[in-house]
Amino acid sequence: MDFIIKRIINNPIDSNCFVIYSDDSPGCVIVDPGSKDSSELIHFLKNKNLGVDYIFLTHEHFDHIWGVNDLKSIYNQSKIITSQLCGDKIINKKKNMSVFYDQIGFKTYPCDISIESISCSLVWNGMSFYFIKTPGHTDCGMSIMFYNKIFVGDLIIPEHKTVTKLPSGNKKDLLNSLNFILEKYKDNDLEVYPGHGNKFWLSTIYLKNIVE
Repeated sequence: MDFIIKRIINNPIDSNCFVIYSDDSPGCVIVDPGSKDSSELIHFLKNKNLGVDYIFLTHEHFDHIWGVNDLKSIYNQSKIITSQLCGDKIINKKKNMSVFYDQIGFKTYPCDISIESISCSLVWNGMSFYFIKTPGHTDCGMSIMFYNKIFVGDLIIPEHKTVTKLPSGNKKDLLNSLNFILEKYKDNDLEVYPGHGNKFWLSTIYLKNIVE
């Protein structure tokens, strides 16, 4: 199946949301819907006549999950997929960091499917997705791979050092996650879709440019 990846920049914080869809399918997968106001994303979905089958969350931070409630209120059949640890944090406004942004905060709908319960893989419309635990920026971090593409959340942000100073961030975990990705896929260059900024090729990344 031919597929398309649509990037929508979240607001008010410019993190990335991605919609994976095909003109041959009525459903889609959404990665990190992080907008406080999801009208642009919802307009796109309605314009394309797309339902939402799955919502993948790379980690728990509010600027990557803010749009979950908007989506679930409209597309209530959609399933949220996270790591088990991330699922525990998205429903806590302190652990998802939202309360520290506006002193009000929010929690999302609970996770529907943990990656652990499906052996870290999922087949959707003939495409196999693989969920890889990649802690470092946060202990909930996961990357999502299919074909030669990988969604990494805030594990790697082009031209920036990865932040490990927020709660549950860990420099040693970050190095282990990066070394795993770089070693495992060194012979199969991947197109990387980060949580902020433009996509890039894995071969262009050097540890010294990522780790503080």
